[in-house]
Amino acid sequence: MLDKTIEFHSIIMKNPNDRLRETVAVPEGFSVRLYQKGDEKSWAQIQTAVLEFNSADDALACFNHYLEHEDELKKRQLYVIEEKSGKAVATATAWYSDLNGKPIGVVHALSCLQDYQSLGLGKVAASYMMKCFYQVMPGKEVWLDTQTWSYKALGLYLDLGFIPMKKAVYNEVPNEFDAALSVLKGKMREDKYQLFIERAE
Repeated sequence: MLDKTIEFHSIIMKNPNDRLRETVAVPEGFSVRLYQKGDEKSWAQIQTAVLEFNSADDALACFNHYLEHEDELKKRQLYVIEEKSGKAVATATAWYSDLNGKPIGVVHALSCLQDYQSLGLGKVAASYMMKCFYQVMPGKEVWLDTQTWSYKALGLYLDLGFIPMKKAVYNEVPNEFDAALSVLKGKMREDKYQLFIERAE
């Protein structure tokens, strides 16, 4: 869930994607699978619930970009499923782009429904996403842009090996590293905040 009560500043991070990390254990009663036709409705519901979009219709309109590349979508978008209900409760997409003429991975829409976040399912989705990146484009850097509103996710990204970038820019997203620090202090766990600073390049 985004915390829109705090000041917004964009944050850019990258991961060398140079090794296969161990995936997080999936809790009993849940499973992980790749995109299947019709999952766009679940994706839209999740993204709307975590406040990424104002409505499910807006989210579905955005999803059309993925449907234009359905073969890639089937390899790159995953869902955490509650087996009892069949409900998708978390999702992540190991998407792709290019930077200065070279292919890169791009984190898209890593999200988990709030009622399920305490179960660690966001971590499950994130770890399987990184496994997906390594399988489909090993050794290609993975980039993401996030924001102070998502400060709770920054510790997770650090655990996955992401490096905060002080100046680098990709995808025309402004790098507001310095401004973000003042907002993150006191919001992030102190040990994660220190790691965020120490690891930054």
